[in-house]
Amino acid sequence: MVHPLQPLIPAPRLRHGLLALAAAIALATGGPLQAQEIELRWVVPAGDIYPGQTFELTLEVTATATDEGGFVQLFPQPLGLPLQLEALQPLESMEPLELLPREEGGGCSLVLDGEIVRAEDEDPDPRVTRLRLTRFARARRPGPIRLPEATGRYAVSSAFREDLVRGSVPVERVERSVRGPSVSLAVRPLPEEDQPIDFEGAVGPLTMEVSIEPNRARVGETLQFEVAVLGGSLNEGRAEPRLAAVDGLRLVGTRSERTRAERQFGRVFRYDLEATSTAPTATPAVTLVTFDPEAHPPGYRTLSAGPLPVSIRPGSDASTPAPDQMPGEREGPPDPPEKPRLVWTPAVIVFIVVLAAISTRRRRRSGRGGVSQ
Repeated sequence: MVHPLQPLIPAPRLRHGLLALAAAIALATGGPLQAQEIELRWVVPAGDIYPGQTFELTLEVTATATDEGGFVQLFPQPLGLPLQLEALQPLESMEPLELLPREEGGGCSLVLDGEIVRAEDEDPDPRVTRLRLTRFARARRPGPIRLPEATGRYAVSSAFREDLVRGSVPVERVERSVRGPSVSLAVRPLPEEDQPIDFEGAVGPLTMEVSIEPNRARVGETLQFEVAVLGGSLNEGRAEPRLAAVDGLRLVGTRSERTRAERQFGRVFRYDLEATSTAPTATPAVTLVTFDPEAHPPGYRTLSAGPLPVSIRPGSDASTPAPDQMPGEREGPPDPPEKPRLVWTPAVIVFIVVLAAISTRRRRRSGRGGVSQ
């Protein structure tokens, strides 16, 4: 069993004479030796595949350790399995096939299409490393899809010597190549018999869940109703859930985005519902017509979710101010203006006393002037 970031090199006692006979044959024939240590093969679903169906596309890599010698590292960074593969990149440009984003895994490392990827060793035999490199894929239309040959290159050595600085150094490096056979997929068309009139191309298996936030509101406020659809395909976004009409709830906005939960891809739809009255007690019921290829037998079905309870209260009442009325204001004719009142402060009293003194003094002076005339 190969562990991550460890070269697939047997113990020193097994490092003598790896593939001595095979190397001799390779040198004698003057051509590349067909590898026997590594095998590649495509693993595809055994049942029928339909357009829009999500399925696993797996490249299985099997590496078998020989009695002596071992694999040589190809890059400065040590790999769990020193193997460089070219397999999935040609599929990225294939029109009839859609590859979904790669999942990050753990375990043994190797190079696939120029990137370091990891996968768990699924073989209990310590002499065998079996890795399954899986991508989720969807067929865009019916018809045959041919997967190209998977190719790989690696190097082996019949023996290794110990170096104080570089560690185990291969005595004889032999380059190898390996090819996995091409495989053809047959994608069947969706059955037209018994196809519902409101089918928009959603292919499962699918799951659908609904939620509401908040579940309490006043008339005039908005609730956000969320519908999450996971698994399968929604016909590249052309298939959408259908909401039943509810008196007192008006759809004022909708948007959607892709999502991913565990190993499932999907889409989340968000609907803005405005409460126009206190009549609603529940959200709309949601339905989605799908084709389920994994049902027995495969066929069309209708998913349903909801309704969820909600509480709508009046938007305003006698004790609640109108939207254009500030708190503290009240309706009716305005109050008459209040008469100004004099506030007797010490400063005002002193000012009045000073004015009275000045006035008295002026009267006295004016009296004296009258006598002298």
